[in-house]
Amino acid sequence: MSQENVEAVRAIFEPTARGDFSRWFDKVTDDFVFVTSPDIPDAGTYQGEAGRAWVTAWVESFEGHTIEASDFIDGGDKVFFEIFQRGRPRGSEVPVEGRWWVVMTFRGGAAARIEVFDKRGLALEAAGLSE
Repeated sequence: MSQENVEAVRAIFEPTARGDFSRWFDKVTDDFVFVTSPDIPDAGTYQGEAGRAWVTAWVESFEGHTIEASDFIDGGDKVFFEIFQRGRPRGSEVPVEGRWWVVMTFRGGAAARIEVFDKRGLALEAAGLSE
């Protein structure tokens, strides 16, 4: 099942590298939990519809927004990976970029928890992995 989880993450993020976020919530549980890095605006823990709303608002706050995923590590029910985000905040001509590390926990073939970290080591630790 764990390799299937890695493939599920790849399937979600392949379109986001082209700016297509339509598959973002295809494989999440109804009660999924989204936890943001503390240094992101409006950081916190969001569950279910609140998580969907936070992610949707974040995506829509950018123009030309893309997110590329790489460095996948299979951790059983957890998948560790790196994301690189590019875009322009709406109303700005200044492009921004950000690198984050994510741990996605699966339950029954769907993402049940998504945690975003600003440091690779913290994400690895949350996934129960080491360097």
